[in-house]
Amino acid sequence: MEFWVGASFAETREYVPMAQAADRLGYAAIALSDHFFYTDYKASYPYSDKGGPPYKPGTHWPDVWVTVGAMAAVTERVRFASNVYIAPARDLFTVAKSVSTAAVLSGDRTILGLGVGWCEDEFVQTGQDFRTRGKRLDEMIPVLQELWKGGTVEHHGTFFDFDPLSIAPVPAKPIPLYFGGDSDAALRRTAR
Repeated sequence: MEFWVGASFAETREYVPMAQAADRLGYAAIALSDHFFYTDYKASYPYSDKGGPPYKPGTHWPDVWVTVGAMAAVTERVRFASNVYIAPARDLFTVAKSVSTAAVLSGDRTILGLGVGWCEDEFVQTGQDFRTRGKRLDEMIPVLQELWKGGTVEHHGTFFDFDPLSIAPVPAKPIPLYFGGDSDAALRRTAR
């Protein structure tokens, strides 16, 4: 059995000392949540009777991968996970580069927890299509895995289309992928 620290809603300045304590006390991992901003959401939070999210304006949402880099610099053993990272709200190369860099800086102690997200507002503001988020994530996953192997990658798909290129740095070993969500599509993605 592993014990993880769920670090949602912590203030940004608390993450580094939290990571040091988790490392010292033997926790297996620290899980960080992902949101861009707070607004008067048009989207309804699906896990609330009233439709509002369980956080308020001013809740800290530091960038997951910048925070992982800071925590990794002061720890030796504890792993770092996104819980969950809404990759389809971002472009493919931002996800590939951010996660790969965090994995390298942490000595391959990074876990990528993925989900499609509930908040259409975030997709609108980042210029990503909310309606195709699941299909884009499904196409994104194998492309990310190829990019993280190093070497030249070319992809011509439905949502992502690029000629031969490579990214660096890349991790020494595959980044573990975990999936969040309770829809039928999320469960099928997890099984795959």
